[in-house]
Amino acid sequence: MTPSSTASALRGVGGFAVAAGILLVTAGAGAWVTVTKQLQAEKIDVPGDAPMLAGKRVQGPATAYVEALVIKRHAERGAGGRTFADISSALRGVDGGSDEAAELRKQSVALSTAASLRTSLMTSVLAYGVSAFAAGLGAFFLLAGSFLRRSGG
Repeated sequence: MTPSSTASALRGVGGFAVAAGILLVTAGAGAWVTVTKQLQAEKIDVPGDAPMLAGKRVQGPATAYVEALVIKRHAERGAGGRTFADISSALRGVDGGSDEAAELRKQSVALSTAASLRTSLMTSVLAYGVSAFAAGLGAFFLLAGSFLRRSGG
């Protein structure tokens, strides 16, 4: 390769990296904003008994994570510390029409609802992480591409 073709190739690769960087930064920022708006629309506040961020609106990765922890703790307390497996095992050992069976089924439903809520919140936390990764990778591509374009002469 001649020096001018090498410089041209570097400028081309640099341009491609810059374009990819812009796309990734835009997609990452867009995903972050979308998840934030959806969480804000739910109007969830972190309860007062949270280990941190009590009273804050759930609208970011930290508050979503803390809310998921609080939901888990409340569900476990409401089920008397029992898990789904514990409740299923206990249900097999009692009369299906008894008050104890009805209480166990209520606990099972509460645990199921809490698991669904926690899963949704943790999915939001994951979405924030992926969007931050995409934006960070995009920033790297922008920098590397800019450097390559300058190196290409």
